[in-house]
Amino acid sequence: MARLLLLGAGHAHLDAIRAIPALVARGHAVTVAGPGPCHCYSGMGPGVLGGTYAPQAMALPVRLMVQAAGGTFVTDTAVRIDAPGHAVHFASGLRLEYEVCSCNVGSLVAHPLPGGDGVGGSPAGAPPSPVTLPVLSVKPIENLYRARQTLLRLAAHGVVHVLVAGGGPAALEVACNAAVCLARARGNAAPAVPGGDSVTLVAGRGLLPGLPERARNLCRTVAAARGVRIIEGARVLETAPEGALLDDGRTLPAHVVLLATGVVPSPLFAASGLTDRVNGRANGGANDRTNGGLAVNAHLQSIAHPDLFGGGDCIHFTPAPLPRVGVHAVRQGPVLAANLGIRLDAHAAPASGQPPLVPYIPRPGHLLVLDTGAGTGVLHRPLGGGALCFAGRLAFLIKRTIDTRFLRSHLPPGGTQPGECPWDAPA
Repeated sequence: MARLLLLGAGHAHLDAIRAIPALVARGHAVTVAGPGPCHCYSGMGPGVLGGTYAPQAMALPVRLMVQAAGGTFVTDTAVRIDAPGHAVHFASGLRLEYEVCSCNVGSLVAHPLPGGDGVGGSPAGAPPSPVTLPVLSVKPIENLYRARQTLLRLAAHGVVHVLVAGGGPAALEVACNAAVCLARARGNAAPAVPGGDSVTLVAGRGLLPGLPERARNLCRTVAAARGVRIIEGARVLETAPEGALLDDGRTLPAHVVLLATGVVPSPLFAASGLTDRVNGRANGGANDRTNGGLAVNAHLQSIAHPDLFGGGDCIHFTPAPLPRVGVHAVRQGPVLAANLGIRLDAHAAPASGQPPLVPYIPRPGHLLVLDTGAGTGVLHRPLGGGALCFAGRLAFLIKRTIDTRFLRSHLPPGGTQPGECPWDAPA
């Protein structure tokens, strides 16, 4: 028997969770550790903010899935990996040993602001306080449900000014869906009007710098139709009672700030001494080539510890650095599941020959569909030397089909039950 420990139950581990019955049948023991009983699918988070989906729609009941498959689920957070000792230490003080471990512990929003990830405001039913400006990051993805609750609470007491920090796809989706949330709270589908609610996107060095200009202009047009104001060439430095302070000296009025300023890997690997150290520095320093992630080879296997694997946002793929987007985590899932099984079998029967590990081969280019709220989207797909790019309801329909098909492929019979995840009713 060999013991498999999965840290996190995110996109890259869902295939391994589905493989638990086969692993158990071969005599292995599987433990999954995560911070909560559900995993939220990031592709549907903006739709929860805008009201397209109820929060339960984006949730996978991973605790029930693991237990039903014959594994053990531990609700806890890993704080240190002792890779040489084949053990993981958790926030509760728990220590678990393993023969093979895989990490899918996700990422954190880069450039956090002081006071971030608090809903702020005043007690329920009271007018919002100008002293406690709510600041929420888009990670973990369930924060978008908290953001929706915050916007609706603020809207019940007057005009709401929303500031979204970031210039990537998530920032655009959050800004457009925040505008839809406020418009629906007022009982209309129109964009913000002068003197009323406002949504401002402060896009740093620019909006969607990784996309061609045609796609960027299309996104600007869609955002303008939602009433979203875009400021490029400026960054949010800090918040104050009167709003948000930018690095160009301006102060923008804001009742809530939503952070979508890119992501960095979980600090778990820096705390474990597993980042790529050069000249004694690590975890995002000028000489840290991994930016704090777990350095893995083409097989998603640690370059330093062969019994340690990883996938998703938390890794640094040494063959060629990958953008931290969900499509890679999803595509890495089957590769991780196969390689974990091979490695477990090698531990259980070291004398027998084992098949070679499977490489993860990233595909060039990927489909990007942005949820811009109220059943609309923007689609961009590289094609040869050009690209397919359009906006509207068809784009969102394509995205919804992909997202719901992915969730259905992993949901257990009966889906997510009320009370299993940290919300009991739709927004």
